[in-house]
Amino acid sequence: MKKILLTFCFAVLGMLSSAYAQVDDISPETIVVEDTVKISYFVEDTIKTTYFVPNWFIGASIGGSYSMGENTRFGNFFDMTRPSFQIQVGKNFYPQFGMRLTLNYLSQKGRAEWSTSEFLEKWAERDGNYDFSMAAGFIDGIIDFHNILWPNKEKRFFSMKGYLGLGGFYTFGFDDNKLDWLLHPTFKDCNYNGVHYNAGDLLPSGFGYTVDRKNKWYFAGHIGLIFDFRLSDAWSLNADVSFNGTDDAYNGKRFRRVYDSYVDLMFGAIYYVKDRNGNRHRAYKELIVKSYYTPPIEDVEPVVIENVHYNEMLQTTVSFYIDKTFVTDAQRRNVRSVAKFMEMHPNLDVVVTGYADAQTAYPKYNMMLSQKRAQAVYDLLVNEYHVDPNRLSMDYMGDEKQPFPIVNEWNRAVVFYIKPHDDSFKPSIEDKANDIKLNSHESKRLDETDSKETRSPF
Repeated sequence: MKKILLTFCFAVLGMLSSAYAQVDDISPETIVVEDTVKISYFVEDTIKTTYFVPNWFIGASIGGSYSMGENTRFGNFFDMTRPSFQIQVGKNFYPQFGMRLTLNYLSQKGRAEWSTSEFLEKWAERDGNYDFSMAAGFIDGIIDFHNILWPNKEKRFFSMKGYLGLGGFYTFGFDDNKLDWLLHPTFKDCNYNGVHYNAGDLLPSGFGYTVDRKNKWYFAGHIGLIFDFRLSDAWSLNADVSFNGTDDAYNGKRFRRVYDSYVDLMFGAIYYVKDRNGNRHRAYKELIVKSYYTPPIEDVEPVVIENVHYNEMLQTTVSFYIDKTFVTDAQRRNVRSVAKFMEMHPNLDVVVTGYADAQTAYPKYNMMLSQKRAQAVYDLLVNEYHVDPNRLSMDYMGDEKQPFPIVNEWNRAVVFYIKPHDDSFKPSIEDKANDIKLNSHESKRLDETDSKETRSPF
């Protein structure tokens, strides 16, 4: 009976021991496992997932601008509201945050002081309003309130965003004919308080209104809200309302204030540009998760002979998100299976080797990234799964070598190479990145690869 059982075990092991490739000049190892027969095999799971794409957008808007400079409150609201136009280009770096550059053209109205304007409206040929134009530009930081308060939803129809920006504007095109007349206003032919005035007679002294007509630059700031309505992946409509603070002299007349202001209400459309892979907001991918599985089989003869080949790569890998070095819960079981494998094979050592994919960053950054990935897995094996560090060494290749040339994303990984155990074996840690110098932005980005705050939930 025992012979029959051993023959059956050898046959099953022969079919399932394809975890390692053959090396001609290495002899097989004989390993004795007590108490249970452990037949190990690999399982591949396919997980469909998505991740946010930092996308560019462009847009155009048209609307109205209402000046809130001195004296305009005494004029007719519709007379004081003038057309405005805006173009913008920006980028959403995260679901919650983006930036944009806006360029505006605004037709504006100024108004003479209230006493002069009131008198002119009753008795003169023209009122006290005068025209001028301005061109403005702002750099804005945009916050998406919906994606802060709730999880990011790709096909959300409505979202409200806020923005805060700094910039400047240039005033030009003051109405010279009107301003000349306002400086020396005249009557038309009329009777006033029993006195007859001829057309062209000057108003009483004190009614003249002086405006500085020089074209000038001014600094400005604004704050506003965007109400965005999604039409498709490529297009959305929006309403944009902003309050703009400016220098007091932006309408050509200084008063007893530090600043003037105006309010814009605009309606427009946004077009979202595709990235190089054809994605606008989110990218979809399939993540292959490989796990090493060892089910227990009890009450079997306690001797197993298994063939293991050195200098070959285990089929168990630890995969990483793009530009990340933390080991997810799903990948921890792969680290645990490697630790179990080493427990079952005391005559083997393992080289923990990190990689980065060649299409995401550039060589020196990828070299440091692969080092951090290898270090993360090495630390898990030693600190959490209690693997003897004398049986481990660490290496990292950056993007110099790609162990999975067919699928680029698979190279964001740590793999394991088998070596025979030798008491004279000295674990080593390759220091390929010792002479690599990253700039401050690269170093900060690399430091954040394992930060919980930067871990994508998608």
